[in-house]
Amino acid sequence: MTTNRIRQLPLFDHLSDADLGAMAGALEERHLARGAVLFNQGDSGHHCFVILSGSLEVITFVGGAELQLEVFRAGQLVGEMALIDRSPRSATVRAVDDSHLVVLGEAAFKALIGSSPELALDMLRRSTARVRTTNQRMIADLERKNAELLKAYQQLQAAQAELIRLNRLEEELAIARKIQNTFLPRQLPQPPGWQVAGFSRSAQNVGGDFYDLIPLADGRLGLVVADVCGKGVTAALFVALTRSLLRAASMAPWIFQGDMGLDAEAVLTGALWMTNDYICREHADSDMFITLFYAVLDTETGRMAFVNAGHNPPLVVGADGASIRETPPGTLPIGIIPTSSYEVAWAEVAPGERLVAFSDGITEAMNAAGEPLGDDRLHAVLRAHPAAPARALVETVVREVDAYAGAAPQADDMTLLVLARAAA
Repeated sequence: MTTNRIRQLPLFDHLSDADLGAMAGALEERHLARGAVLFNQGDSGHHCFVILSGSLEVITFVGGAELQLEVFRAGQLVGEMALIDRSPRSATVRAVDDSHLVVLGEAAFKALIGSSPELALDMLRRSTARVRTTNQRMIADLERKNAELLKAYQQLQAAQAELIRLNRLEEELAIARKIQNTFLPRQLPQPPGWQVAGFSRSAQNVGGDFYDLIPLADGRLGLVVADVCGKGVTAALFVALTRSLLRAASMAPWIFQGDMGLDAEAVLTGALWMTNDYICREHADSDMFITLFYAVLDTETGRMAFVNAGHNPPLVVGADGASIRETPPGTLPIGIIPTSSYEVAWAEVAPGERLVAFSDGITEAMNAAGEPLGDDRLHAVLRAHPAAPARALVETVVREVDAYAGAAPQADDMTLLVLARAAA
């Protein structure tokens, strides 16, 4: 290597011509292509390098991730620490771009630093500064990672707390579901000459539909199908309230009748008045209302007195299935106007006929295209099974509704009550 080329490097400008000439013969050059590794962390080190042109990066690996410690440019010395403490390379050095280097062996390096105490001191300063900078960067990186770990730990704690809360809520909803199931009759009465079957399924864990059969005086039977607006826990609470009020008022009519006879109209109007008055007076701010069909059926004659408070009109299906007639529509739902009066209507279920009462979750069940089942499809199912027993008819209707909905989620609570009168 020529002395003129070496003289261009600041590291060698203090050397005399004689010392520079003696050193030039011992030096060699090395070319390093972009991306090539000069040496790896852990290698033994017997040379250091002066950069003539280009640049080199010093990298290490922390947890498998590459971390750049420093970048050296033309005129700087690289790799001298291994010659000073005779330890393996503490980091990997790689070319950032095409680079030319001067290679110094141990003898040349000793001669270089021995020729100038100022140069040795400068190397010590620069080495100390690099170590300090590296330590600061590593400490900062550790602090950043610690902050990330702390944040991740806090997020994990929050997620665990949320999971515990959700599990507790799920347990409470499961209990609520069990309790709500007890609102449905455990055993459906089967009066002589009649078959009774019912079904109710919530769209969520708990729902706002229910049906009930209330035993009344003289063998008469109270029939209730109701739908509380909304779904979920709030609706379920109003189900409990409405059912309890209707049952209490229906089975103890002397509360509002005194010693008068227990005629069907008085039972209906009294029970509905009491239920509506209480909900309007005590829970008006909840903006909840209930649609319901309530009938008092004389199982001997098939005659029934009923009130329809804004509910889907139940159907009376003829013995041959060909004729289907709707019961008359009624008044406003429960819980809207405190002074509502309830007009009683009459209908008859003749021998061989069926009474089918349902909530709008049946006819408004949606398929994947967002189209409701509708009244016509329900009527078609009922006509197709004129002689089916009550339980079989309930199962058939539910199966057909589910088949129509397909993979579409259940959008609303579904309730169905069927009373089939035996043929004469």
